Amino acid sequence: MWNGQRTKILTIFLLLCLLLSSVPCQTRVIQQQSKPSVVIHYDEIIQQGISLITLTQNRCSKSADSLVALERLYNLHPLVEYASRIDTSITVKFIDGSYMVIMDPFSKANNPPLKITSRFLPECYGVENGNTAVILNSAESMYGHRQCKNIITTLLRHDYSIEYLANQAVDLSFIRNNLSADIVYMNTHAGYFDVDGDHQADAVVIATGELWTNETEQKYAFDYQNKLIVKGVVGDQDFIAFTPAFIEQYYPQGAFPDSLVFMATCYALYDVSMAQVFLDAGASVYVGWSSNTVFWTNSRASGQAFRLLSAGLTVQQVCALIRSGGFYNWLFHSKLSYYGDGAHQIP
Repeated sequence: MWNGQRTKILTIFLLLCLLLSSVPCQTRVIQQQSKPSVVIHYDEIIQQGISLITLTQNRCSKSADSLVALERLYNLHPLVEYASRIDTSITVKFIDGSYMVIMDPFSKANNPPLKITSRFLPECYGVENGNTAVILNSAESMYGHRQCKNIITTLLRHDYSIEYLANQAVDLSFIRNNLSADIVYMNTHAGYFDVDGDHQADAVVIATGELWTNETEQKYAFDYQNKLIVKGVVGDQDFIAFTPAFIEQYYPQGAFPDSLVFMATCYALYDVSMAQVFLDAGASVYVGWSSNTVFWTNSRASGQAFRLLSAGLTVQQVCALIRSGGFYNWLFHSKLSYYGDGAHQIP
């Protein structure tokens, strides 16, 4: 009898051991199955959304309606964690943590046919020992170079040493190492980066002329992983765009010797996120548009601004005179604004 009871107890004990030993194995299997690997075709998702909304754009009374529809479309995609629209910028965060910032995809005035030209060497003008200026025209292939040439002509009358770069020559490596000058002017696209999806702008992002490729994340791994750069979508092209954290990382205090920084981009001064890092690194004043702008207004206003500055006016006076710069910017409630020392004058 005792032997029978002992056999039953031993059998029950062995069954319990088998059951308990199987629990962690089942848990591990469930955990492995809950995180399947997914290949995300980021560009395809973005461009398909833009193309789909573009097909129905003629039914929309305003460009803003198309942006709202595009935001909703992305938010319905199973591989998108969120899409957050701020004015004409849409931040898209995918489920793997990757970000893209779409900069004004439907504005025909701001996006003429895009023709990317080949990289070329910088052009240098003026005397070597004068005040320095860096004129960067990432958008030359879209908008031409007239405004930049006019600015160069104006500055040459004041004995500036000028470096001019355009298109793909305005790459991330150049931005990282060569912005320290008395005047920094940049003509390009810009937008807003919403890191947490709350529809509040966390940072202004500014496009370089360097295309985003399959190698970008590996080539600039530190910058990408620390959100110093983000992919910026302009029309049907992807560009590397830098965030304020990029300037903060690579330009210490004193890097900009009481500089004038002029960002001829949409939304450059909708908030002070980009302006503040330049001032923290020594710049005297940061100038830019407060909202959306059109390229011909931006072009004309840039030339006017430097002619007025060369005549001895202060930054504050120049911004007050130019204001919106034209009818379309007035409609957008966009003004040429400044942050920093409004009494700044160019030598």
